[in-house]
Amino acid sequence: MNTTKTIKRREFLGAATGAAGLATLWTGSLAGPGAEAPAKGGPKDKETLEKLMAELDAKGRQFLSVPKKDGQFLNLLVKATRATSVLEVGTSHGYSAIWISLALEETGGKMTTVEILPERVQLAKQHVAEAGFSHRVSFNQGDAHKIVPTLEGPFDFVFLDADKEGQTDYFNHLYPKKLLPGGIIAVHNAIRSRGPMKDYLEMIAQHPDFDSVILSMTMDDGFSVSYRKRA
Repeated sequence: MNTTKTIKRREFLGAATGAAGLATLWTGSLAGPGAEAPAKGGPKDKETLEKLMAELDAKGRQFLSVPKKDGQFLNLLVKATRATSVLEVGTSHGYSAIWISLALEETGGKMTTVEILPERVQLAKQHVAEAGFSHRVSFNQGDAHKIVPTLEGPFDFVFLDADKEGQTDYFNHLYPKKLLPGGIIAVHNAIRSRGPMKDYLEMIAQHPDFDSVILSMTMDDGFSVSYRKRA
């Protein structure tokens, strides 16, 4: 039976971030058992990355990007699921793309990201390049409702952080052919924007092919995370 529940930060983060602080995420994402050989290019040193990420985090409200703890969670989730083909809808200024790319350095994967505003695409490209992850990320500029149907896929991890009323449309373009069994869909702002996302949240909670939870890293907002069953 599918269940939807809210997991409080003290229950989830106590286990997650206790074992994976920021320093661990930096170093653990760069190498590890089973990791593929680095592609051409590569992440900058820890000090450079920390400085860049602090600067981007400080501008987060301006660009409506995820907060630091949510970025850490995405990093952890990509690594835990060993995702290698990631789709992000809503690039903003590239903050979440860098967190995901840090994880992809360990799994050897690539990501495709879509952003409607051309000025933000340019900023994101610049920031991702500064972090040393251009070899991990492919950028698409335009309306994601038109672009997602054209993407080849399939993906094993999808992060949706664009227009909140559009989640069901994105889902319909991805499922079933472009989301692999065992794949994850993580949708941001599932608490603060639960009103605009009502149709999607009700649909995914009752979908027979998915197990879903709503959880928060910040006690302010959070994610809807859905796992596509393998059988």
